[in-house]
Amino acid sequence: MKVKKIAALAIGAAMVGATMGLASAQESMPPKSFFVNADGTPNVKIVVGSNAAAMDVASAADIAVALGSLLYTKEQTDAQADYVKIKVDHPAETVAQWTIYAYDYQTMTRDHGMSYGDSDFQNWATDYDQLGATYWWNGAYDADGNQIGFVYNYTEWSQAFSVPVHLENKDSVDTYNDVNWHITLSNIQLSADNWGGTIPPKSADLVIGENNVKVFVDYVLYNYSITTTVTTREAMPEWGISEVTDTQSEYYIGDTWEVQANGGSIVGDPIVDGVREGDTFTVFGKEYTVLEIPDNTTFVGGVYKGKYSIQRGSQQEIDGWKIVLEDITLPGIGEEGVFVTVYDPYGNLAKDVDGNDVIKEFVPLGTAVEFTGSDGKKIRIKPTNVFVGMDPENVFADIEVSVNIQTFTSGEYTITYDGKSWVMYLGIADEGGTYVIKNVTLYNKDELKGNPVDIFGKYDLGYRFESKTLKEADVDYDINGDGDKEDTLMVAYAYVYLKEKEGWSETVEFQVGDDYNGGTISAIETKVMTNVVKPVSEPITYMDFEINMDDPGANLILIGGPVANTITKWLVDQGISQVDWYNSPGDIEYLQDVFGNYDVVIVAGATRNETRAAAKKLMDYLAGL
Repeated sequence: MKVKKIAALAIGAAMVGATMGLASAQESMPPKSFFVNADGTPNVKIVVGSNAAAMDVASAADIAVALGSLLYTKEQTDAQADYVKIKVDHPAETVAQWTIYAYDYQTMTRDHGMSYGDSDFQNWATDYDQLGATYWWNGAYDADGNQIGFVYNYTEWSQAFSVPVHLENKDSVDTYNDVNWHITLSNIQLSADNWGGTIPPKSADLVIGENNVKVFVDYVLYNYSITTTVTTREAMPEWGISEVTDTQSEYYIGDTWEVQANGGSIVGDPIVDGVREGDTFTVFGKEYTVLEIPDNTTFVGGVYKGKYSIQRGSQQEIDGWKIVLEDITLPGIGEEGVFVTVYDPYGNLAKDVDGNDVIKEFVPLGTAVEFTGSDGKKIRIKPTNVFVGMDPENVFADIEVSVNIQTFTSGEYTITYDGKSWVMYLGIADEGGTYVIKNVTLYNKDELKGNPVDIFGKYDLGYRFESKTLKEADVDYDINGDGDKEDTLMVAYAYVYLKEKEGWSETVEFQVGDDYNGGTISAIETKVMTNVVKPVSEPITYMDFEINMDDPGANLILIGGPVANTITKWLVDQGISQVDWYNSPGDIEYLQDVFGNYDVVIVAGATRNETRAAAKKLMDYLAGL
């Protein structure tokens, strides 16, 4: 079997160097016959990993489009269309992954100070039970952003490790639906049967105890701008014309985290500087109208119904409650106020704060007083004015009324969301005697456990362990420096990952004349119009689990490295693929006669971004065939 690596298809800065690099790379690239048969039908299958990111799927789609320029059949040329719709399915994406344990050469030497040939180094683990217990990550990074500090034990790791998650546009304040949830998961535990809490278990549940899920909700919102540089005139060196650029700004609404995360700049004062009396806001989607914020730990919520002018001897009905104005007191006679009798929606007399029936009860002018109905619900009344008409019998009072009254005290109120209980803490600021709710923080009362753990119906938080072995004899190298090449050694890793629960789909429409990847679509040729364009009657894009490795039936283009694509992983584990994909800047590896007479091209990199770069290199090569 022959192995060839293509490492440099990108155009360099110097024109001569770029041409030479491209030419030398093309000598090691697969020939046109790898991609297409002599009759114009495809000779290749594009394989996407079942664990692939959405960007890998996009790369596969782009390569399929690029291959279309090489595929010609009579049926294709017979049918043409003005436009085509393509349905693109984006699988659920792993948005973050943290290495929480690493036992390998780097952590032995860099973090534990071992040297090649040391006695400790020679004792490199040969199986799972020999793995070291002090290779947990403590959360530290070096100047280059690499994880360092694999010296902590499991307990210290659990205490130090936390996972940040941000969910945008989950709550609102007044008319703005731009309030985000900033979630921190701390003190994450692992739970596994017959596990001693030393080396990472091969499988485990994640356990997050009470008060270890923090949700911070910020109600201070800003207008902010993101400024980018755009080219308004391309450079024309042969004419001595330089490039002309300009800046353009787009404007958004968000909190301070969102501004910083997007590299934005705040424009002016906050458009919402918190929640004030009279404002409506939501917490976990539940709506509250603020009637009063009396101090820095409490707010009173309810539904304000308005101001009612009630004549003495008359009653006013509001949402089933009945307020009877019995009499008033005027200045000079006594304290200004009203005498009222109040009935709840069930016809029962309401109770005052002392538990007495509200019969001809005095309420001072300008004072808000709450009364309780037989079902525990409350009404608040606040007399604002009393007056006598031209006829002394025409006595009136203006009374503001609110219903569904509830007092919320920081640290004492529990809210239920998605079947779980959360304690709410209020961040209230005193602004010159006016209290304003700036933020709300919620902590879980219920334990979260599972693998994965559901994160607000949006993400799954999961745990994964993996290990690999390598025989020294297979690589003809004394890896642990013990003087022989007879050992089979092990490396191991454990991860906590955050993955979307569901993918998403989009429909893209192309028309003749549209720009695509720097070119113009001059014609759309297809046999039938469906939601997916197929150059021929058989699909050429597959998932890795759909491929029969005993007889794949065509050459394979594998999108993604060993993490994303199981076939790539198998080729790495077998020592067939020689590229260090975990650190690859984006490579194309051509492997001949891998599966019988079928060849393989691996298009991958260390992350989805590097894989995307490698896919673009392959597209450039296809464009030149």
